[in-house]
Amino acid sequence: MGSVIAILLFGSIVVILLCFASMFWFGGLLLPLFFKGGPFVPSSNKRTQTMIRLANIKPTDRVVDLGSGEGKFLVEAIRAGAQSAEGYEIHPGLVVYSRLRAKLNKMQNKIKIHQRSFWKADVSNATIVFLYQLPDHMQKLQDKLEKELPIGARVISNTFSFPTWLPIKQEEKTYVYEQTKKER
Repeated sequence: MGSVIAILLFGSIVVILLCFASMFWFGGLLLPLFFKGGPFVPSSNKRTQTMIRLANIKPTDRVVDLGSGEGKFLVEAIRAGAQSAEGYEIHPGLVVYSRLRAKLNKMQNKIKIHQRSFWKADVSNATIVFLYQLPDHMQKLQDKLEKELPIGARVISNTFSFPTWLPIKQEEKTYVYEQTKKER
């Protein structure tokens, strides 16, 4: 009888620990929601290539990815010829993964990943901004970009459009915008 209780107690402890671990892991993927960001949803390789192509990257471009996830756009932007690429990602695991990805691709000197909310991102020197954000954030993000982006900067958005900006290009659900005015 004592061994049955011990097995049940041990099993219960294991189940409780697994529940807490899964909540931490699952909660970790949803962590950005608590900081007014979005959950990690990776872009397909096809959509990534479409966005990179539509960005029309030049050697003078400085790329910023708001919610950079696993760092895919940062690496692809450098491959396409960008001068530099910066990512803003709140999830510590994804930051570590993307830094490793940059190092494995021997791009750590051209790619910088910040572990912080994209709302605190410095985009004042960006010439290209990539994003895949929730529809609820697009107006506030539009306001931020209008205030901070230099004239001529391009914004490439996956799936969701800005409420009042008109895209200069659109292919499927990829939208390209150009900063034409600076809000004060």
